[in-house]
Amino acid sequence: MNQKTLLFTTLALIVSVGVARQAFAQDEAGSGDFIKSRTYFGFYGTSATLDQWGDFTGTLAFTSNSSGTTAIPEVDYVPSIERNFGWAALVGHREGPWAAEISFWRSDHTATYSGTSVYTMTSGTTITTPASLQSIDIDFKRYFFTQLPTQLFVNVGLDFPWLWVRQFSFVTYSTPLVDDETISGIGFSLGAGAEIYLDNGFSITGGIFQRWTGFNQINGAAKIAENNLYLNGDPSKAGTLEGDGFNIYVGTTFGVQ
Repeated sequence: MNQKTLLFTTLALIVSVGVARQAFAQDEAGSGDFIKSRTYFGFYGTSATLDQWGDFTGTLAFTSNSSGTTAIPEVDYVPSIERNFGWAALVGHREGPWAAEISFWRSDHTATYSGTSVYTMTSGTTITTPASLQSIDIDFKRYFFTQLPTQLFVNVGLDFPWLWVRQFSFVTYSTPLVDDETISGIGFSLGAGAEIYLDNGFSITGGIFQRWTGFNQINGAAKIAENNLYLNGDPSKAGTLEGDGFNIYVGTTFGVQ
């Protein structure tokens, strides 16, 4: 992620939390709240994807900047990935209508590239391979209708996703050296959902969130930094890769006494 994108993501997170906190300051924990204070852990089933409208189209590739500091001819494919099911685990704490969580998400996918083959240098080649999308997320939630056992919430998050793709990175000597690649970055997410509490010890919850991510590192065959790589050979797109994904989840949480 470039510095402007990182700055925007950080400021957006700070402003969103601040605005929400001020807007609902008058609704802090009251005597009639169904949940007053709660420490909990939980598990989700998820339907996840990395990107719908960004750069992960399965037709792009990073190549070495031959005029830069490296002469190693590395090629890193940028895949598209199919939506697939996964899981998440989380721990959190709630005080009145506010909660903070840290979670780990994982889903396995099929990655696809359709373009010019590194081996034959011919277009129209389609490659499919396994991929794994993982993320560590920090989320802040604000609950509504807190006097009822069924409560709606909105959440804002700071996300650290990475995508591992099998054998999608190449060093193009006469015989290409093939390796796995990992594309990682930092993201910002907004979401909403509902939670049904049976009591302080157990709840059923589900929701949706949209994640926007700027990817600032590709760990490929030659370990070349992303700012020394060109996206589809375009010098104006060195070190830039953007993605977004719409995610759905449902699961349970368990209170810790």
